[in-house]
Parts: sequence; structure tokens; C-alpha cells
Amino acid sequence: MVYKRKTEEERQKEVEELAGLLEDGVLNASIDPERFKALLEMAAIFPKYSFRNVALIHSQMPKATYVASFKKFRELDRNVIKGQKAIRILAPRISKVKNDETGQEEKKIIGFLSVPVFDFSQTEGKPLPIEQYRLKLDGNSDAAVNIIEAVKDIAQQDECRFSFSYVPGTTSGYYSPSDHRIVVSDSLSVNHKAKTSVHELVHSRVHRKNNETKEEQESVAEGAAFIVCSYFGLDTSSYSFEYIRGWSKEPESILKYCEQIHEVASSLISEFETYFEMHGSLDKDLAIA
Repeated sequence: MVYKRKTEEERQKEVEELAGLLEDGVLNASIDPERFKALLEMAAIFPKYSFRNVALIHSQMPKATYVASFKKFRELDRNVIKGQKAIRILAPRISKVKNDETGQEEKKIIGFLSVPVFDFSQTEGKPLPIEQYRLKLDGNSDAAVNIIEAVKDIAQQDECRFSFSYVPGTTSGYYSPSDHRIVVSDSLSVNHKAKTSVHELVHSRVHRKNNETKEEQESVAEGAAFIVCSYFGLDTSSYSFEYIRGWSKEPESILKYCEQIHEVASSLISEFETYFEMHGSLDKDLAIA
């Protein structure tokens, strides 16, 4: 059967209802205690960086989360994966200088050096606390299969490469602005692949220049993915609510991005409907034809 597009009024009404469900879900979501514990352990393990170095890190690797030196990872019984490109940050160059007044030698910063560091997703070895806890979206639904096919087609029309491949660490996927490419982990369930595919598709459309904060990028991408997937029969609430809550500085942060999430989701839904009209699907549940 051919997919029947909803009217503009019907679509907007459903998107508004899903946006309201998203707001309520995020505001009332609670972080799993085990995940919270893992996050605290990760924060204690990894070094803190200055605002300037944080900016440098994210300009080179927007998805970076936990960064440390080669030596630090060796101490954690992990090795940098062959072929990984180092992230360059600035470290103070310190020298002993004699104080003319006291005659004592004092340590003084005389400049800065560029030093290499790596994100934990670029390493492998002994599991880290966060790797022992991972948000998962289980299941292999027909709706998810159709959503994935739609994402592939929509990305291709935008000349954005899309593939399933190995993704290191706990990352489910990523969008690379430098070469306009989406990669989704091939180890995920079909439902999780579908949700992540839409999430990264949003990044490819909205966050190519990486001018937004990580909170905004992840909240908008996951919020829009929840609405789009739910609209076409795939409920991702068990994953999306906690994911957004985890990226938010405070639960109410989601309210700042609701209008943008609504606009992005509505635009993508229209493109998805065009795809399904052209290629066909059985009904609202999107069983495979």
C-alpha cells in the first residue's frame, strides 16, 4: 500500500503532542544511579582543562568527551588505536627563574607548547567505568527498518555519505562536518540504529558549523530524533529522555530548545513523508511492504 501523508494540520498537531511528551519526559526523567556513578568516576579519572583548551579540543573533535595524554591512557591500561589523529592542546612551558629581590629560584611560565592528547573513544584496552554502563535501545522493528532506509535516501540527496561501521568507545554514531559524513555503529540493535541515524541526520542539517554548545546540539538532535521516530511508529522514550537529561545542565534546559526541536522535526517529517510516498509503506505502523 502507498503511504498516506497527513494533512499539515494533522502533522502539526501530532508533532506538538510529541513535543509536549518530550518536555514532560525530560523534566521528569531520572538518571540511572549506576550511570551517575560511572560519570563521577570518569570525572575523577580524567584531567580538567582550561576553557581555552576545551575550545581547542572541541574545534578538532566535537564529539570528544574524556581527553587525556598518551601516558595517562597507558596508566589506565589503554592504548591509542593505530591511525588515530592526536588532538593538540596548549601546555605551559615552565622554567626556573631567579627572583632579583629574594635571590630564590621560582617557577615561572615562559610560554606555551602544543602537546598531543586523545579522546577515550580513540583508545582500547581495559574497560573504563562509563563503558560498563551504556544506554541501549533494544528491538528490531519494521518501523526502524523503514526509518533507516529513509535516512539513507534523505542523506544521499544532501550529498551526505552514510554508513554503518565500527565506532570505538560508547558512542553510537557520529557526524563529521569536515567531510559531511554520518557513521552509525554496526553493533547496535535495528531500533537503536534507526534512532541514531535520525539523530546524526539532524546534526548534519543543523550543526555543520559547530557554533552551538554541546548541550544545545545534543538536546536538539535527540529531541528531534524522538519526535521523528515516534511519528513513524518507533518509540525511543526509554533512551531519549535520559539522554537529553544527561546532557542538560538542568532539567529545564530542554525548554530553551523546544521551538528549534519542533521546527527541525517538522521539516524532517515532511521529507520522510515524501520518501514514503515515493517508495511506499503499509500504514502508520510502517510494516515492511
